[in-house]
Amino acid sequence: MCMIVDANRLGVFLSRRESENVKPIYNWLNNKNGKIVYSTGGKFKQEVKEPARRALVELARSGKASVVSERRLKPEKERLINESNHKSDDTHVLALALVSGARLLYTADQDLRNDFKRGKWKNGRFIIGNPRGKLYTGKGNSNLLTANVCNA
Repeated sequence: MCMIVDANRLGVFLSRRESENVKPIYNWLNNKNGKIVYSTGGKFKQEVKEPARRALVELARSGKASVVSERRLKPEKERLINESNHKSDDTHVLALALVSGARLLYTADQDLRNDFKRGKWKNGRFIIGNPRGKLYTGKGNSNLLTANVCNA
């Protein structure tokens, strides 16, 4: 499975690798073929500072992260704006999940959590469905860190 780490958790994820809630993610990346997916366009440029970008590039070089271009996200972002009932201001994160197949999210943003788990298209289907989105909130959810792969 691939994981998206939202900007509000990225600093802790990158700088506190030994913390009790982050260490299971690094164990998963190193031992179970886990992967982080991220994008470098749009809101990412505003939210993520240069040291974090460099750290993500290093994870990508080591095969532990994949980048998805803004060009690939743009159609899904537009579809989300026009065809969904999402509440968060994070269409880029939802689009990243749709394009990459990532179904695991690490975030502190409650609106984004709700959209990822229960957000719906105007036709009533779940935005993140087949399979449904899951939330990593800390070490208590380390069972969600599986070896499944995504499209990234």
